[in-house]
Amino acid sequence: MLFDGQLLKILRDGIDKGRWTLEDLDSPGPHTIANCQGAHYRNPLRDPPPVEAVQVSDPRDFTPNPGSTPANAPPLPLTLDQPELPPFDADSLDF
Repeated sequence: MLFDGQLLKILRDGIDKGRWTLEDLDSPGPHTIANCQGAHYRNPLRDPPPVEAVQVSDPRDFTPNPGSTPANAPPLPLTLDQPELPPFDADSLDF
């Protein structure tokens, strides 16, 4: 199965080489399958090229989180129940 870009390239190449004209592609070919004749036919070269829309940034990227911040956070109990350790003395180590 051809991707749309490949199909468009093949159709444009056929026009450039004089195999068909843009107007030839405005109607289905003579050997179109019977059950497809009732379907809506379109010339893919007449359609405007699709525009890729890429959102550069999301507004959520710049919205501050309404959650807890240091300015409005509840105070935490900061208690130290551990005794102070004596200063480290490397000479007292036994190897």
